[in-house]
Amino acid sequence: VEAGHKLNGSLVREGLVDEFLVYLAPKLIGAGREMAAFGPLQALSDAKPLTFREVTMLEGDLRILARLARLQ
Repeated sequence: VEAGHKLNGSLVREGLVDEFLVYLAPKLIGAGREMAAFGPLQALSDAKPLTFREVTMLEGDLRILARLARLQ
């Protein structure tokens, strides 16, 4: 699913996400949107742990394939 932070957050919260495919450009642009709004977290231990499955340079950007750690 390609979606905004609210739908992404709802999908994560409901346990419907297996993995994330993220593209990261080498730019700092200041305040922006979060990737998945599912908080606020009460403690860092409430975070969703990820395992990086693949990290690739793609025309100057990073392509990151990450899987939720519970699915390992």
